[in-house]
Amino acid sequence: MVIDYRKLAVMLLPTFLRQALAMAIVRTFASPIQELHDKHLNESIRRVYELGHTGQCCHIKEALNKHFSIDSYADGFQLEDLDAEGNWIIAYDEDEAFENVMIFARNTNEIIVWDESSILPPTQTFKVLVPSCVDLSEENTAIINMIVNKYRLASRTFIIQKI
Repeated sequence: MVIDYRKLAVMLLPTFLRQALAMAIVRTFASPIQELHDKHLNESIRRVYELGHTGQCCHIKEALNKHFSIDSYADGFQLEDLDAEGNWIIAYDEDEAFENVMIFARNTNEIIVWDESSILPPTQTFKVLVPSCVDLSEENTAIINMIVNKYRLASRTFIIQKI
């Protein structure tokens, strides 16, 4: 709710005190309160906007597209998941405590991986694909990092790539 405290302060004066000098003094005293009220309203609008965005893919894309003024959703930023694909069979020696791990492809008996470090999950879990209309300067990369870090889930990491 918008309240004009300068006008309210004058309206609360008794009618016999509503002279030019008295009204100017009261408005001057009400000015800091009005400024604080305006700042509070602006912060409230900003907080509602930020709370409306979550770690969902569509919300991160919307925040990036809005910041870089990209109107077309199809031509804007894209997010791509980097989860591992395929079906794997993992075999290891129970006595060796996960030291000699062998991973086989599902339909063949070909050994794909021999050690534990080869089967660790990737360090990045999704890609931010930047459209061609946005250059990847240091400043823009820092802005993209800031926006994505603000809205992403804490357990997710990302890399930035040009489309």
